[in-house]
Amino acid sequence: MEKEKSSREVPGWFKILILITALPVFAWPWLMNRATFVFVEKAAGDALPWALVMLLPLYVVLSTWISYRVYSTRREISWILQGLQMLVYWALFVLIF
Repeated sequence: MEKEKSSREVPGWFKILILITALPVFAWPWLMNRATFVFVEKAAGDALPWALVMLLPLYVVLSTWISYRVYSTRREISWILQGLQMLVYWALFVLIF
């Protein structure tokens, strides 16, 4: 019963916002291709950027799920998670290009 209550308290516009911020994860195969090209071209031996690109889908799924679950009790945390997700996309864009 609590599950139904918490899902009813999340407004539809926020659900749409969560879905929109999660959509770039579908570009992950292209991002992996681009990251491989960039890291091979630069001959970078650093494994941290590669690990960040590899963990992107996991991060997006977890962040989206947690953001949805905590909206009814902690809206600020939910907004912070959405903002961090956008910053991660921006950082990966800067890293790859």
